[in-house]
Amino acid sequence: MTSNYIKENVAKNIVLAVITMLFYPVIFQSLAPIKPEQINNFLVIISMLLVTVSFANFAFTYEKSNLQTKAGKLLAYSATGIFMLLTAILLESIVLSVKIVYPSFHTMIFCFSILTYLGVILYDFWDLMRAQ
Repeated sequence: MTSNYIKENVAKNIVLAVITMLFYPVIFQSLAPIKPEQINNFLVIISMLLVTVSFANFAFTYEKSNLQTKAGKLLAYSATGIFMLLTAILLESIVLSVKIVYPSFHTMIFCFSILTYLGVILYDFWDLMRAQ
């Protein structure tokens, strides 16, 4: 049964990665008309949203979910999926904003964002395996 949960979680993460990549041009075009001096305010707002969604993501646990029922499993995967999608899109927004304002920091912030998101993915798998 555990391998089914892992397969389903891998599928969820693949779908999230595809959706996140589809958002890239949308976010990029949305940020294009913003003046560089306005991006700092945008970064503050995005950072606050990222902290909020991180709290929600880490407050959730598969351990308290009923993964034996389809409804419980759907609810658990949907909640974690939404939290993880928001995390990915917000990190993507930060990376693109930094590219506009601080181009020399773009690679570093991109790497930090990838590591942060990988940590979120690993935490999600760890929490799922802990619930077994």
